[in-house]
This record gives sequence, structure tokens and C-alpha cells, in this order.
Amino acid sequence: MIGECELFTKALCLPEEWFVTKVELQDGSEGKKELHMWLDFKKGTKFKCPEDGCGELAPAYDTREHVWRHLDFFQYRAFIHARVPGVNCPKHGVKTAGVPWARPGSGFTLLFESMAVLLAQEEQEVLSVSRQTGVPDTTLWRILRHYVQLAREKTSFKGVTAIGMDETSIKGHSYITLCVDLNGRRVIAFDIGKDAKTVGRVKMQLEARGGCAAAVEVVTCDMALGFKAGIREHFPNGCIVIDKFHAVKLLGDKIDALRRIEAAEADDLKNSRYLWLKNDNNLSKQQLKRREDLICKHPKLGKALVMREELQAIYGTETDPISASKRLKRLISWMNRCRIDLMKQAAKTLKENYEQIINYFRFRKTNAQLEGVNSVVQNIKRRARGFRNLEFFETMIFLVCGKLPLREVVTEV
Repeated sequence: MIGECELFTKALCLPEEWFVTKVELQDGSEGKKELHMWLDFKKGTKFKCPEDGCGELAPAYDTREHVWRHLDFFQYRAFIHARVPGVNCPKHGVKTAGVPWARPGSGFTLLFESMAVLLAQEEQEVLSVSRQTGVPDTTLWRILRHYVQLAREKTSFKGVTAIGMDETSIKGHSYITLCVDLNGRRVIAFDIGKDAKTVGRVKMQLEARGGCAAAVEVVTCDMALGFKAGIREHFPNGCIVIDKFHAVKLLGDKIDALRRIEAAEADDLKNSRYLWLKNDNNLSKQQLKRREDLICKHPKLGKALVMREELQAIYGTETDPISASKRLKRLISWMNRCRIDLMKQAAKTLKENYEQIINYFRFRKTNAQLEGVNSVVQNIKRRARGFRNLEFFETMIFLVCGKLPLREVVTEV
């Protein structure tokens, strides 16, 4: 009959030199029972020197007691106790040997850390994982950052030819820029700022993982001058494509500004913001009726709305750059001739970015290809109020949106 120590030795899948010597169920925190297992190694076992590239085998020189949190055993939190040996390496002196169930310096087993990483990747809420495991969220962040950095080092950006860059504001900081691989649908770079220098640092991150800036053929972005200047400098072969949603948003912002101006003297425009920003298919019949009534009283708003709808129609119906170019020119001409200063300003911006806007119809590339990733990023951004620094935000971005080889990393350590 197998004894309990032998049973737990097999259950932990320990190498032959390690075995379980004692198992106890003890009273833990909050009155809950905890399972504690004591491990030891066979007399005469030799251990490898932990220094990189050494691997010199030497007998145990001295031992020190360590404790690691392990995966829960049924309803009990489990802990492993063991004497960790030191080895007297002829080349490097006395060093603490590694153990097969945990990485150096960690208070958790590899299996526990693997579970925490995969839970955080699915949950997208470290506080939730903290409540499930009973481990402080600050400790979990250190575990996550370690494995995310390890997985990023194993990620290759070789063959990346189309990228998209977009900035987002974050509380307590100015802006962060995310760079995505449009074909691979993954975040490949994260940096603070939104200027030409930021693009330079994005290039460095790309090339640090085997990518080549000269191989990038398409770069999608907004109309920010800093981005465009940086792209021309650091991605000289990249054709700039203005993201179509930024172009449409430009007109939407002007319509909203016009609404605010007219609302200062017209009470009927109060609480009508979303009537002008949403598309027809996102409005109810009652909302559409109210907007039609408002257009009769405020024709400038109605005209501006039609201009935005025309730009959306160009993106939605035109299939080649020549016809799109003719139609966009007519729209810009109309906006210039209208008697609405805000729309004239928008026309000037469209004209300045004309070639990059038309490039969309040549390459059909847009950051919207990563709509799923973008929604996750926004979700993470909302949760960022619980993050204590930008490192946490960056870690979660890559954990969820980086398509990192995490399963490979957490099982091979």
C-alpha cells in the first residue's frame, strides 16, 4: 500500500532525488486549514551550479529552509517546505542551487505562477485573481511582469510589414502610444508620448525583436503632425494611411463644437449631443424624429451632418482611389464654400492630409482591423484606475493583446 508521503511525491511529479518526508493539515489564516508538505533530497545528491552557462555538479554545501505557495489541494491552500542546498562550485564559489518546482527568488511554485498568469490573462482583473488566490495584488503584478517580459523576449517581429499607431490618454500622465501589427493583430510596442521621438522609440522596440523598419510598407495613424514626421524619418518606406475613423471623427468633433455654440442661444439643443454624433442605425425612431425637427430649426447643423455622412459614404462605397479622390475633392470644395467656419477648418485639415486619406483606398488598412484589440485596450484603460503605475498598464496590455507565447514560457521555466 502506498504511503501518503510516497503518494504526494508522485502527485508533485518530483525528480528522483527529491521526495516528500511529511504531510500535515494545519490551521491557517482566517481559521482555514492549510496543507503543508515537507520535501528533502537524497543523501549524496549533486546539484548544478546556477550560474549561467556553468552547470558544474557539486554536492550540497549547506542548506536553508524555504517555503513556497503551491496550487490549492481541493479546498486547502497548499505550501511546500524544503531545505534548499548551496553548492560549492570550483569556478563561482558557494551558490544557492535551483529547485525544479520554482524559479529562483520566488515564493511560489511554477504551477501556481502559471495558474496566476493564465487567470489574469482571462480575467483582465488582477484584483479578482488576488481575491481568488489570497495573494496581494502587488505580488501578482511582479509575477505577471516577470513572465510577460520573458515572453516578449521570445517574440519575433520578423516579417512585420504593416503597422498602426494610435495614442490614448491615461489619468495622471499625458499620452501613451500603442503600435500594432496590422496583419498579426497584436500589440508590438508601448511608449509614453505621441511625437516623432515616440515613433523612433517604437522603431527601436520593433527592431529589438527581429523586425525591420525598412520592411514596413504601410503605417496607419491619425492626423497628428508628430506621428507623420516621425514615420517619414524612421519608416522611410512606409506609406502613411490616415485611419478613416480619425477622419470621420474630425467632422464629428466639428459638429459637436457647432452644436455647443448654437446651444448657447437655443434651449432645444440641450441634451441632444448624441443625436448628432451617432449614425442613423444607432438611433431610435423617436430620436430620428427629434433630430429632423432640430435640423429644420438649425440648418447649419443639418448641413454639417450631411457633410460627415458624405465622408462616411465615400469610405463605405468607393472601391478605388481614383473615384474616391474625385468624390473627396468635391466634398472639400463644398465644405470650403459653405458658410460654416468650423467646417471650413475641417476642410483645410482634410486637404492637408488628402494624399494620406486616399492611401486608404490603395491599401485598405486601418486600425479598425484591430477593433477587438482596441476594445480590450479601452477596457484595460478603464480598469487602469486601479493600477498604481504605467508598468502595470503596459504589462496588462501585452498580457491580453500581445499574443505572447505565455503557455510556452510558464511551462519551460
